[in-house]
Parts: sequence; C-alpha cells; structure tokens
Amino acid sequence: MSPLHLFQERTKQIGIHFAYYNQYRNGIDIAFADNTQLFLSCAVAENGVHTTPNSQQLIDNLAIDDSLTYATLALDGPLQGWVDAMDEDWCT
Repeated sequence: MSPLHLFQERTKQIGIHFAYYNQYRNGIDIAFADNTQLFLSCAVAENGVHTTPNSQQLIDNLAIDDSLTYATLALDGPLQGWVDAMDEDWCT
C-alpha cells in the first residue's frame, strides 16, 4: 500500500469530511462526516512539539496548504514524528 492510500484510509477512519485553515483564529476548522464541527487551535496542537526554524515553517505551511493532513496528524498524534522526519530530510 502506498503512503497516500494509508493516509486516505486513516482519514476515513477518523471521519473527517473536510478541513480548512482559519487565518483569523490560527487554527483548523474541521467538519466530520456526521456533521459535527470542531475547531483545532494550531497553538494547542503544537504545544510541546519541538521544532527547528525549518520544521516550524514546514508545519505552518502544512496547516495552511494541506489542512486535512495537518488535522489528521494533530488528532491522531504523530505530529512530532512528522516534524522529526522533516528535519531529518532537511539535514541529509
């Protein structure tokens, strides 16, 4: 299975219908398949995540450009792992 397929499968399991970045509240507005809505604060989601200037820029871009992926990572828990992977890619 490709990583994209696994991500799409995980998004279906969580039940996220769509997500978009709300620049006025610095967070992600999420709509689930059962018509539930949730606001995910980026500051709260990133609290305790250790970043470098490079990975902070990448995570900010992810929240704005691919809000669905950001929301899935933040809700599912591997946000620190994603940040660490981005830093490793940058260093090599």
